[in-house]
Amino acid sequence: MLDLKKLPGATPDEKIILVLRRHWLVLLSLAATFIIVLILPVAAIFVVKYAKPDFFADTIRTVFFVMGATIFFLFAWLFMLQSFIDYYLDTWILTNRRILNIEQNGIFARTVSELSLHRVQDVTSEIRGFLHNILDYGFVHIQTAGQQQRFEFEEIAHPNEVAKAIMELVEEFRKTHIAPQAEASLKAKPTNKK
Repeated sequence: MLDLKKLPGATPDEKIILVLRRHWLVLLSLAATFIIVLILPVAAIFVVKYAKPDFFADTIRTVFFVMGATIFFLFAWLFMLQSFIDYYLDTWILTNRRILNIEQNGIFARTVSELSLHRVQDVTSEIRGFLHNILDYGFVHIQTAGQQQRFEFEEIAHPNEVAKAIMELVEEFRKTHIAPQAEASLKAKPTNKK
């Protein structure tokens, strides 16, 4: 579980509402791609044996083939590790005060973006494609008034419910924090009657 106290700018009364990651199907498709990539060198051995049966009779060619296959496997594992780290560490956190977008960019780079709930103007959920509709996962776009026009949750489960939860939190935040401040500022203004 994430510890909100370790996140930047956390307040004592802040509570985590949702912690979101990409849908598990994204990881499954990544694993399927990895398996296909790992089968390629084995398939290459059979193709070379069929096309040129005496290819592996020469030890130098065999050594170079094995070295090439080993380098290929190492890069495939590195790609899989980097993709899994990107999948696992990309996190979206919804609290009762803000939205945090933690994006892993490569192995050693991370970007943390923060959006206060009072800046949210519109929330849109988007489900595209047959598989997305069946398994109910997609995108949530959050429109703001600031320089960054859209905050995006990518390939998360139940995007319609997440969008609804965000809008409910935004309305609750505005009622409890913005409306009382507006009333207090109206009461504090002197009236000019002549």
